[in-house]
Amino acid sequence: MEKKDWKYWLNHFESYISCGCFLAITVLLFVQVVSRYVFGRSYTWTEELATILFVAMIYCAMSAAVTDRKHIRIEALLEAVPFKVKKCMLIISELIFFFFCIYIQPAMFMMIRDLGSSVTPLLRIPKAPVYLLMPLLLLLTGVRIIQNIIRLWKENEENLGATTPAIDLDAIEREYLAEKARMEAEQAAAVGKEGME
Repeated sequence: MEKKDWKYWLNHFESYISCGCFLAITVLLFVQVVSRYVFGRSYTWTEELATILFVAMIYCAMSAAVTDRKHIRIEALLEAVPFKVKKCMLIISELIFFFFCIYIQPAMFMMIRDLGSSVTPLLRIPKAPVYLLMPLLLLLTGVRIIQNIIRLWKENEENLGATTPAIDLDAIEREYLAEKARMEAEQAAAVGKEGME
C-alpha cells in the first residue's frame, strides 16, 4: 500500500471528515435506538448532536464530490457535442456552481448574525459556530470548483472531465497481478536456491 503524501491529504481531507461524521452519526443513532428499545431510556441529546454532524457531513461531502468530480451532472448532451463545446459547457457549469456558492454567502452570514448568542436546546452548543460551518464549507467548495476549472482547462479530448471510479477494479487487478508475479518470482528463486544446495 502506497504512502499518502501531504498533497493527497490536502486534496481529500473533506472525504475523511465526512466519513468520520457518518460513523459518529451511525454510533449515536445506534446508541439512541438501543437505549430506547432495550433499556427503555431515551438520550435525546444524541439526535441533536447527530443533526449537527449531519450538516457537517453533507457540506464536507459536497466539497469532496467536486474534488473527485462525483457531483451530479447530466452527461447525455455532453457526449453528443464536439470537444471544444463540451469543454466550454463543463467550465460554464462549474462557474454557475461557483457563483452560487459566492452569491449565497451574504444571506448565510446575515442568518448567522441574527442567531446572536442562541444555543441548542439540550447540549447548549452556541448555534452561530454550528451554522458557520455551512458558508465556510461552501467557500471551500468554491475553492475546489476553481481547482476543477483549472484542471478542465488543461485537459485534452481523451481525459476531459474524467473521473476515477469509487472502486477502481483495473487498479486492483494490476496490484494483484504485480503481487502474484512478485510471489512467483520469490518462489522460483527459493526453488532454484534449494536446487543448488
